[in-house]
Amino acid sequence: MSKKAESILSQRIKDLKKLNKDYYFQAIETSTSRGVGDLFTIIKGQSFWLELKLNKAKKPTLNIGLSKYQIAWQTVLNKHGGHCFNLVRLPTQRVVKTYRHEACGLTEIATHPDTQAGLCEALEHMAGIVRSNRR
Repeated sequence: MSKKAESILSQRIKDLKKLNKDYYFQAIETSTSRGVGDLFTIIKGQSFWLELKLNKAKKPTLNIGLSKYQIAWQTVLNKHGGHCFNLVRLPTQRVVKTYRHEACGLTEIATHPDTQAGLCEALEHMAGIVRSNRR
């Protein structure tokens, strides 16, 4: 995703913490480690990483634009008990989709409306996955 499109989605997500004090986001900019997620996120006590993408395609596709470095980082992180989700905005379909990349490949997890409420639903759904995996 272009840096401008990524920063717009990132800002939309960060603006959600004004509505909910249980949300925390920290942007991570690093030139020393390729592939690291865009936002470290804590939702209602559950921590995970977010990689933000924009897909302007009119037809659904599993190619969400992850680099080989992002794929490698996410695979290792998830293998060792960490959590990284890919939040993909599809403006032509007016939805955001959540994906997870693990050793077996990319898996679509959920679809939510591309609205403020839809972003909240997506984030809380991801937090629920993290919570259920820690039990």
